[in-house]
Amino acid sequence: MKLISKTTAAAISASALLLLQACGGSTTTQTTGTTTDTPAQTTQEEQTTFYLLPSPEDIFAFSADKLKYSAALLNPTSKAETYVDTKMRELNFGVYVADMAYAAAFGEYTDATKYLKTIKETSTQIGLESIFTNALTSRIDKVISNKDSLKAIANDTYYDIKKELEKNNRNSTIAQISAGGWVECMYIITNSIEQFSENDPNIQHVADEKNVFSSLMKYLSQHTDKPGITATIRDLKPIEEAYARLPLVDAGPAKAKSSSEDAIVIGKDKKIQITEDNFNLLKARISQVRQALTDNK
Repeated sequence: MKLISKTTAAAISASALLLLQACGGSTTTQTTGTTTDTPAQTTQEEQTTFYLLPSPEDIFAFSADKLKYSAALLNPTSKAETYVDTKMRELNFGVYVADMAYAAAFGEYTDATKYLKTIKETSTQIGLESIFTNALTSRIDKVISNKDSLKAIANDTYYDIKKELEKNNRNSTIAQISAGGWVECMYIITNSIEQFSENDPNIQHVADEKNVFSSLMKYLSQHTDKPGITATIRDLKPIEEAYARLPLVDAGPAKAKSSSEDAIVIGKDKKIQITEDNFNLLKARISQVRQALTDNK
């Protein structure tokens, strides 16, 4: 899945842009301008890396027609008032954004609007209240049960959050929200898979998230000078250890691909291999971390 942002042009203002889809897709790096190999330049590039939140429009698109919706997997909105420190508020803001996206992707109007309301209420606690304008509130009130309209509102809300955080250089907040959102996505997906199968694309997607998760951990590590980041990295370690067991293997000859210039590219595909034992361990670790992030303990 590729992240296509209507505000990408505004976001590409640094020497490096890390496109990281926390709940689907690959990780790519795009650089602009002239670069050198000096240590100072490399440090500056690392510090100006932008981490993009997953788009609610795409976050569960790959699985919406393959998995069953379960409201029981959502983090109860009643817990929102129990998160009193900045770290827990930012992490669970990300969790609730993921829950809203999940409900919207499956066309569950009642749940999606409930979580959107919770996001609105908790936005004031982390300085994001400005994104919920009268125009957005009016749009929410006018949606009855139209899945496409609901997805559009969820998507626009996502872009407004991302734009507000980038504008104010709140990279550590982006990291915390993204961590919470990624864990919630993977928790929902892994707990929606009823039976292991090597041919299940959702299971392979979970395996492929190893690269995305690695990039998330690297991004978090760039902001350890900010409160709560080191604790979040520590919280995520069990998942990192589980992913370390998944090797990269040859997947056989790649299929011929036609580029935009109509050139044919033939090579050998690589894939991250996951066994049933690996999947079960990863599922257990993700559930363990998700509980730690949402139970306020």
